[in-house]
Amino acid sequence: MTGTRGGLGRIAAMVIGLAVILLLALATEARAGLYQVAQCGWGVGVELDGTLPATEGTAFSLEPAGCNAPVGSGPVGLGFQGAAFPESVPGLARARWVAPTGTTFTAAHLTWFGNPQPGYWQGLGVDVDGRFHILADAFADTIPTRLDLPIEGPAWGFEAWLQCLLGGPIVGCSRSVPSTMRLRDLVFTLDDSVAPEARLDGALAEPGWQRGTVPLELAAADSGSGVASVGAIIDGRSVIATASACAAKTIEGEMRATMMRPCPPTVSQAIQVDTTRLGDGAHGIRGYASDFSGAQTWAPDVQVKIDNSPPVVTFTGVADSRVTVAVKDRHSGPAGGTISVRRDDTQAWVPLETTFDGDDDGTATLTARLPSLGAAYYLRAVATDAAGNTGSVQQPFSADKAGGKGGGGKVSPVRGGGPPSRAHGLATRLTAHLGAAAGSELTVDYGDAVAVHGRLTDGRGAAVARRPVEVIAKATAGIRTARERRRVLTDRSGHFDLRLPPGTSRRVVVTFAGGGGLAAAANRLLTLHVRAAVSLAAAPLRLRTGEPVALTGRVSAGAARIPKRGKVVAIQYLERADHRWRPAFVVRTDPRGRFVVHYRFRYVTGEARIRLRATALPEAGWPYAEGSSPPLAVEVRG
Repeated sequence: MTGTRGGLGRIAAMVIGLAVILLLALATEARAGLYQVAQCGWGVGVELDGTLPATEGTAFSLEPAGCNAPVGSGPVGLGFQGAAFPESVPGLARARWVAPTGTTFTAAHLTWFGNPQPGYWQGLGVDVDGRFHILADAFADTIPTRLDLPIEGPAWGFEAWLQCLLGGPIVGCSRSVPSTMRLRDLVFTLDDSVAPEARLDGALAEPGWQRGTVPLELAAADSGSGVASVGAIIDGRSVIATASACAAKTIEGEMRATMMRPCPPTVSQAIQVDTTRLGDGAHGIRGYASDFSGAQTWAPDVQVKIDNSPPVVTFTGVADSRVTVAVKDRHSGPAGGTISVRRDDTQAWVPLETTFDGDDDGTATLTARLPSLGAAYYLRAVATDAAGNTGSVQQPFSADKAGGKGGGGKVSPVRGGGPPSRAHGLATRLTAHLGAAAGSELTVDYGDAVAVHGRLTDGRGAAVARRPVEVIAKATAGIRTARERRRVLTDRSGHFDLRLPPGTSRRVVVTFAGGGGLAAAANRLLTLHVRAAVSLAAAPLRLRTGEPVALTGRVSAGAARIPKRGKVVAIQYLERADHRWRPAFVVRTDPRGRFVVHYRFRYVTGEARIRLRATALPEAGWPYAEGSSPPLAVEVRG
């Protein structure tokens, strides 16, 4: 049956805040984009449309308080009533739920009962485009009945009503006793057809070279079920992983929304990224947003170029009243520089007119003419690269007696009494990397040992042999232990090797203190990410639709401690279409790292082989990177 009806009422509902990652249908049990909303049951109220009055006529009422009524306190459910009244006047009590923008109703499951008197009509229906489709109706008493109502077409509104059809003294509704109808335990299935939007922003996402600490922003929006989670990844490592506070609740073993749009329509996250931990060079940034229905969207990828290393500045010639300086920067490249001079008997630097000549290979030359100087003076060269890093070198010189006054004679460096100079090998260079991966980061599995090895060289690249190098390891988070310090001697070729035992994620600093005519080397920061260890088991591995499966597992903490509130673990399934692991729901372990959860596959038809795994997610104070269990397969028959 079809017809036309107007818009109906909305009542504000209490929001129940619950932090969840997102709800997804597992594999073939439901289409991507479906989510369920619970109303009027399980301690959940109702969220009704308020665009039209809930009642029309005289002595009609709609009572949502029964949805939260304690057991034994009276009738339970959303109450519709036409009270006893001397006159028979048409009217109605009605309730309507409206799907959020971009979503439609696809099914409704509810318990329905009532006792309409003669002339009354009770029913359920949906608005589809400009027409109203009746799903169920009755003119007589109905006992409590569980209804499963499939809905076809783009249904944007679901309505329930109790109505007095006719008035008048001869033919009309009986008003000598009340007419009532009640609904409870409603579960709506909605199809969210619009995927969320995600965008990376902030200075780190802008073109050009970056250095130091730079802000990164991630913005997401979803008009349907709302933004359930957002995340950003740099070089495969999570830097943002945020779950929204969504109105949702575990009901009958499933995560269900308690509002039509359970999650916020917009979410934004901003962090400060320490680019010194990324290493110089190009890096990829990815950002994503997921809505409550499980749809996920990736923001356009961003390539960021990092350069935190200053240019290497070296005096290459001081003769015939002319000084030349070589500048080298292998990442962003030299961008400019100046040469200054001061007499030995003053502290005031005088800038010289400097010519900058840059090449495309990351090198440049600074040149300047020297004025007439006394017997001893200092030269200083300062160069900047395109990222804004600054490098400098300072050197004492003396003019020989033949050409010192006129500025046209040869000039020689002073061999003593001045500060150490990189140009003459008094500074050291320390190069180091983790394992076989050249760079500043390495990710390994839980329980793996790691070798730190590198080479100590002087300013000319020559090996520095038989000198101590110190390796300092400190847990990144969650471990209250002293720093682990170890010393190792370089061999005749300047190389050193040191084995780090298995443990948590750590920041490793390799340093050379200098001495013996050598300046201290700049510390090298190395970041070691250790994946968390988590197990997952399922019983039974073969089951029918609707039967429960027990999922058990444990997160290994090692030297760390499981948080008091438990460790967050995401149960994920493998999406066959794009071969990606997607989250289904999240659980928290007990203080020992163990978890047990029961799940029912309710919508599987035919046969489905569903691959599952457990993933320990990154969170504050947890000293491990994201890690997953070996996958397992569950076979479900409809």
